Amino acid sequence: MVCVVPGSNMIQNSDVKDFQATTDPNASADRLDSWKEIATYLHREVRTVQLWEKHEGLPVHRHFHKRLGSVFAWRSEIDHWRSEVSRAPQEHESGRKVASSGKKPALRLFPREKRASREQYLKGRYFWNQRNERSLRKAMQCFQSAICDDPEFALPYSGLADSLTLLSFYEIVPSKEAMPEARKAAQRAIELDPNAAEAHASLADVFFHFDRDWQSADREYRRAIRCNPEYALGYHWYANLLSARGQHDAAQLAIIHALEIDPVSVITLVWAGVTSHLARRFDEAIRHYQNALDLEPGFIWAHMYLAQSLEQKGEYEAALQEFDTAAQLSGGQNHCVKAMAAHAHAVAGDPGSAREILHKLGQAHPRSMPSYDIAATYAALGESHQVIAWLTRACQERNMKVFALARDPRFDPLRRSSGFQRILAQVGLPQSFPM
Repeated sequence: MVCVVPGSNMIQNSDVKDFQATTDPNASADRLDSWKEIATYLHREVRTVQLWEKHEGLPVHRHFHKRLGSVFAWRSEIDHWRSEVSRAPQEHESGRKVASSGKKPALRLFPREKRASREQYLKGRYFWNQRNERSLRKAMQCFQSAICDDPEFALPYSGLADSLTLLSFYEIVPSKEAMPEARKAAQRAIELDPNAAEAHASLADVFFHFDRDWQSADREYRRAIRCNPEYALGYHWYANLLSARGQHDAAQLAIIHALEIDPVSVITLVWAGVTSHLARRFDEAIRHYQNALDLEPGFIWAHMYLAQSLEQKGEYEAALQEFDTAAQLSGGQNHCVKAMAAHAHAVAGDPGSAREILHKLGQAHPRSMPSYDIAATYAALGESHQVIAWLTRACQERNMKVFALARDPRFDPLRRSSGFQRILAQVGLPQSFPM
């Protein structure tokens, strides 16, 4: 069994009970490690507290690597939950008391004047999860509307930060334009609610992808997990940092735990595939992508990343078909898909098509060039000077895919060159050879 050791970039054998414990080594005194301990603490039967978790919001968490029936809880969270429940009976606007159901009423948690903001925030997250330009811009409008309705509500600022981050990651908006604003929004969310997991995860992603401040990113991802061990996106994004470091087993644990929390998240299934792909477990990656497509057959990113893993297995015809599907789903407007397809043509023995795609991309002059994927295509074409030139440009532009550079198999032909090693050092990535 493996776990991530706090303050270390290494994976070590350990009998630590669960992944969350690594984020707070001093938390054992606050923790209840089984249904029996939770029930004893509440002076109730096990079945009763299990029902309270299901119907009354009792805060119980699942262990990171164990079966779902293996649980733990924090005394401090249970005490807070118990104090909230004990406030019932509640009063309606008329002042008339109503009988307590034991649940935390929505009216108390979200008063009437704040409900519009909350609804806009949830609507924004719905659009945000669709992961395309149109929906991301709709999501931003919803988050901005929520902020206008309630400027003191932290979560819409986090949503706004995450929208800007994805617009940058998907190479729709240049990182240098979007990410400073993402940072401001994430910091504002933390100011308003220092214990919001969403806010810390948002800031962690800015540190990781834009600043390339690995230590600060690690700290904020861990803080997000401590704030809410059930926030799936905290584990999902943390897996990227672990993969970048070459900590593939820990990355796998993180992304699988995100899926345990939210097993029908299409993007998390896709990212489980990416995590496996960077660990060079291509069959495993393909299974994750296919599971994502079972849920949403038209999801562009599943087709695009599936194509990459098929390509690595030498299944070039199938890979090019998947790239064609992704291109059609995007209306031919996704420059990232085009650049990645160019690489597939190059390794499939069709350098002419690869060069034609690169030429058209150069003529199109998109706002955000897929410089990282263009560099990968030149690696397949054997033009090392072009690889270094485009990787240098990717670093200068703060291209957010650079985090994968030390692990991306497309760069294997250049991996031992001094120019490539220099770029790895520049962005703080490990100079190892995962070949």
